[in-house]
Amino acid sequence: MQSKMDEFREFVRRHPKIRDEVRAGRRTWQNIYEEWVIYGEDDAQWYDYREEPQTGNPVGGNNISLNVDSIRNIIGYIQKIDPDKLNRTLNSIQKVIQIAQTFGSRQTHRTPYITSPYNDWWD
Repeated sequence: MQSKMDEFREFVRRHPKIRDEVRAGRRTWQNIYEEWVIYGEDDAQWYDYREEPQTGNPVGGNNISLNVDSIRNIIGYIQKIDPDKLNRTLNSIQKVIQIAQTFGSRQTHRTPYITSPYNDWWD
């Protein structure tokens, strides 16, 4: 048998927008709990706090879902891509990387120690 507090927790899980109200400081947990006990969970005031049904299939096990509008937006962005501009941009990036690699791969060549006939004199 569940306690009243367990029932309230389950109610909050089904109405996640209640948490947003508390976090925003518009309501308190005490106030919400009291109204829940007095009016019950079927009261019309709770309808606004219900979780909105998700459309589409979840992606990768996360809480991310793709709906039809999102897919249309993605396709619209892809259609706007100009392949020539993309190719030029990638070529420019490749040139910058090659230039950076040449700077990194250059070894500084120090001039070898100059030998002099006087070297033996100082030893």
